[in-house]
Amino acid sequence: MDWARRIELATVVVAAVVAVGGLWYSNVQTRQANEQAREDRALAREGQITDRYTAAVGNLGEDKMDVRLGGIYALQRIMQDSRRDQPTIANVLATYIRTHTAKPPAKGRDVPADVHAALTVLATRDSSRDGNGFFLLDLRGVKLPNVALPSVPKSSVALHRIDLSDADLNGAFLRNTDLKEARLIRANLRGADLEGADLHEANLEGADLRGADLGGADLTGTIMTGADLRKSDLRGSKISKHQIDSALTDSSTRVR
Repeated sequence: MDWARRIELATVVVAAVVAVGGLWYSNVQTRQANEQAREDRALAREGQITDRYTAAVGNLGEDKMDVRLGGIYALQRIMQDSRRDQPTIANVLATYIRTHTAKPPAKGRDVPADVHAALTVLATRDSSRDGNGFFLLDLRGVKLPNVALPSVPKSSVALHRIDLSDADLNGAFLRNTDLKEARLIRANLRGADLEGADLHEANLEGADLRGADLGGADLTGTIMTGADLRKSDLRGSKISKHQIDSALTDSSTRVR
């Protein structure tokens, strides 16, 4: 091979190497630019969520009912958009309910619309997004007589692992509600509709269930010690003789 051919071949090789190097460098630059753009978008999104959260929480302290309702539903939307913020928002709504139900509604009045909305948002949230660090919704001592949760499929109403100890839920509509592992110690559930409710391994110690409808409820492993089941309807429920014996019953309790 003469020198001219050698020089020509070397020139082609060098050009090819330069081209490949240029493509590699361009690819690295493009990848870095895309990663930076993704980070910028993520930061912008987090900033927007933070702003929305701040505004929504601020609305909860307003005097007008419609503004407070707007804040509650804005928090629901954020909970749907941001999985990692769901536990925080759930606890915020639980605190809101507690602080607004320290006293029962005036005689003849229903549970306030904002409290009912907050409870409905909690009950219908996607509980699979709660995360491993989420333990109990604290609703101890709330006064929610005659409260009614939406009548939707069982899997859509989730209040499992909720603490409703000493709560006033007299006449509450909790049909098909998921109350697994719930704490209902000394809760007032007189006349409550718990038909088809899942109370698996819940704690109903000392609860007042007189006249409650527990037909078809799952009471497997539920602590019933000292619970008042007089005049309650247990027909079709999953309950053992031991559980019934540990509770307060009489001839008016319907078991079969």
